[in-house]
Amino acid sequence: MSRLKGFRLKPNGVQRTYSPMCGKTLYVRLHRALAVFSFLLIMSLSIEVACELAYRFHKGNWYLHDRRGSPRRMARLHPYLAACLIPSVSETRNGVRITHNSSGCRGKEFKLAKTPGQIRVVTLGGSSTYCVGVSDEQTWPQLLQDELGPRYQVINLAGPGYGSVEHLIQTALLFSEVQPDIALYYAGWNDAHVQHVKDLKADFSDYHGQLVMSIGLSGRQPAEVLASGYLLKRILFRRFFPMMDDVELHQVGTADKLTDRIDRRALGFWERNLRLTAELCKRQGVRAVFIPQILNYKALESDTPYGWFPFVRDRDLKKIMAAYHESMGKVAKEEGCGYVGEVCEVAFSDTDFIDMGHFSPDGNRRFARVLAKHISDLR
Repeated sequence: MSRLKGFRLKPNGVQRTYSPMCGKTLYVRLHRALAVFSFLLIMSLSIEVACELAYRFHKGNWYLHDRRGSPRRMARLHPYLAACLIPSVSETRNGVRITHNSSGCRGKEFKLAKTPGQIRVVTLGGSSTYCVGVSDEQTWPQLLQDELGPRYQVINLAGPGYGSVEHLIQTALLFSEVQPDIALYYAGWNDAHVQHVKDLKADFSDYHGQLVMSIGLSGRQPAEVLASGYLLKRILFRRFFPMMDDVELHQVGTADKLTDRIDRRALGFWERNLRLTAELCKRQGVRAVFIPQILNYKALESDTPYGWFPFVRDRDLKKIMAAYHESMGKVAKEEGCGYVGEVCEVAFSDTDFIDMGHFSPDGNRRFARVLAKHISDLR
């Protein structure tokens, strides 16, 4: 039998032949297939890593982080606010649960009719008040509600990208229906990013407005699982849909761009918006409270700007934001509004942030406690 090189079988009358060469050929084919698969896998991983690094260099964040906080399928275009939240939706991304109620606000359902004896508090701001990157129960407006207790009702009116222009519109058009007693404005980050934009329009429509509008355009949101898929989509959009391309690529900076000088014109628009907002609150019997924006300056030490600030270096943001804080404090004093300067005295650490300026659950909790004390002292 040891000399037998092959054998024949005739099952069902069909003659079959087996040879050891068949097994060897199969082994070679499997080996080649495995080699091709390994090569393709390594190439795919290399491309994905390169795309992650490219996204990080351009946007300042890792793609997976931005995907987790993306308003994809959570926002849509709005005729006045550029973009707004889609009502009655809920999604979980990377373990983060984001819920919008039927009124198009992040958080639990609420009735427009106020409960007698209850103090209604509304929060206005951008993504750092909307609280991207954390689940519903970990947002600072919800934690503020927990701190204040049932005597108060906290409603989150924030939207990703919102700044003083959107706050002004919300105050003018929404307060008559929502009827808040206290309005908290956590702002500055989304207004300072127009620093050194050349010939900036007074309504911010040529830069900030278009960026906020892009939040409602699904093609520009990081919804793909991989960074390579997102960048491929952006290339296709740039080729076939240039009107939906990145707005900042078409902007021109002033002569002071990429310096630590303050753009007084842009700062003047910010101060004007705060004063108008304060006056609208007075007219409607609402107590306005301004809150200076807190950023993670340890993550902002680069000599280059990241995507949201096209003409301001990361390391200059601390000086820029200090000017906005000073302006906010001045307006609050002159207009008789509240000003929570205490938040600037809190020693927030790296663990209190998930990136350059959005709080982690721990950071939101510490922030909410400071606000709760200030609000309690108002009454």
